[in-house]
Amino acid sequence: MAAVTITMGKFIAGILIAILASSAISVGISAMLISAPQGPEGRKGDTGPQGETGETGPAGPAGATGPAGTTGATGATGATGATGATGPQGPPGPQGPYLPDYDSGWIDITDKAGRNFNITHNLNYADILVDIVGRTQANGNIHQMYLGLTGYLAGWNKTYGGTSFDYGYSAIQVSDGGYIITGLTYSFGSGMGDVYLVKTDSAGNMLWNKTYRGPGRSEGHSVVQTSDGGYAIAGYTESSDVSNNDFYLVKTDSAGIMQWNKTYGGSLQEYGYSLVQTSDGGYMIAGTTSSFGAGGSDVYLVKTDSTGNMLWNKTYGGTSSDGGRALAKTRDGGYAIAGFTFSFATSSYDMYLIKIDAAGTMLWNKTYGGTGYEDGYSLVQTVDTGYAIAGVTNSFGAGGYDTYLVKTDSTGDMLWNKTYGAASNEYGFSLIQTSDGGYAITGQVYSILGIDYSDMYLLKTDLAGNVLFYKNYGGTYFDIGQCVILTNDGGIAMVGFTNSLGAGSYDVFFVKDDVAGEFGLARVASTANTLTLYRGRNDVGWNYVRIRIWKID
Repeated sequence: MAAVTITMGKFIAGILIAILASSAISVGISAMLISAPQGPEGRKGDTGPQGETGETGPAGPAGATGPAGTTGATGATGATGATGATGPQGPPGPQGPYLPDYDSGWIDITDKAGRNFNITHNLNYADILVDIVGRTQANGNIHQMYLGLTGYLAGWNKTYGGTSFDYGYSAIQVSDGGYIITGLTYSFGSGMGDVYLVKTDSAGNMLWNKTYRGPGRSEGHSVVQTSDGGYAIAGYTESSDVSNNDFYLVKTDSAGIMQWNKTYGGSLQEYGYSLVQTSDGGYMIAGTTSSFGAGGSDVYLVKTDSTGNMLWNKTYGGTSSDGGRALAKTRDGGYAIAGFTFSFATSSYDMYLIKIDAAGTMLWNKTYGGTGYEDGYSLVQTVDTGYAIAGVTNSFGAGGYDTYLVKTDSTGDMLWNKTYGAASNEYGFSLIQTSDGGYAITGQVYSILGIDYSDMYLLKTDLAGNVLFYKNYGGTYFDIGQCVILTNDGGIAMVGFTNSLGAGSYDVFFVKDDVAGEFGLARVASTANTLTLYRGRNDVGWNYVRIRIWKID
């Protein structure tokens, strides 16, 4: 093919012709669209490619706060900072007490009751300030009780127990001046009858109480403070066969914590009523048995070692009913037992006194009574080496049952007897010999209103059994005294139970009687070199004294 040559002018003219032709075609098409009817809708075109990301819009509102995260682990403790500089000295404190010019230290004056005694200080100075303090025990609390003397100590009474039935049967005053009481409680412990032990201070305020229980219902009828400062309690407990009872012995420490307990008896009934600690550190318990002996019941005596293991036992009595209620050490190293006998009685039951040696061998026995009923509940060996027994009689007296006091010589022969009571019934359950040689008895006296009402009473006699005074204690219902003791201030205290007073159906009832005498310590004279003091003749609080003296300028 021959080459075609196009000049620039021809090329430009060709482009213009093409543009014009295109315009004419467009005009013609437009005219056709305007004048022709609308055709059907065309199909949707394909989606074009995604456009570019637009600019970021403005921030939206803040969302809700999320839950707190868990606390992170504690960081390590930082190093201790350097000690700061010492601050300025504070102002001077108040003047301390001046040291005394004389201090006696603690002086034992236990043997000075009812006496003057001198303290020699050798200050050669008359114008002095004196401070006097005392102690009852060498390491006891410091006091100034009745400094200047007093002639009267008021009595008081206390009850102990809960909302059920609680009974007091025995009490002693112990080495710290307080008291220990034993009995029976249904308010505390198992709630089904437990031995009850109550410790008080010298004013009868309870310090603590404890309960103890054997195989079944358990009662405490006698308590002693033991040579190691603890306590031993004797009574009885139901055996595993609840129809029977055995002697029950409990040993505690000074805080009442049980150290051990033992039971003694046979297949029938044993009741322990009285306890002593023997010279070898063991124990002796007196009561009644129907498991052993010659009759339906007999006096029963059990001797143990210091840990309660039985060493031997003895029975005393005849072919009928006999029993022991009280046991006392005698000055010959033996023992005496009081109780009741039907085997050797005149008619019905008689008061029964048995004398034995240290091995339990009977030396003699005696009975006391008439044609009616007599029973011996309490026994003491008297200062003349005879015996006094308190109990009950309906053979003698004013009517019904009366308190019965029998005095014997050293071989048990009766010297005299007394009855105390009126038309109602009176029972003597406990006896002591007092410092004046007379006797004090407590028990139960019924009201003339009927047998449902009775009082605890205190009967004081002279050496011959003549009444010096008689006092009743209690309320409008039922009150009874079970034990009477001498107190270290020369007074008398009694324990029993009441349903006139207290919190429950029955409560332990503890009464301290008024005491007249001389109590305390007094400064009676002074010189330039000595101080004279007087200790009351009945005082028990000032066994140790300390005197400090300051010279007054």
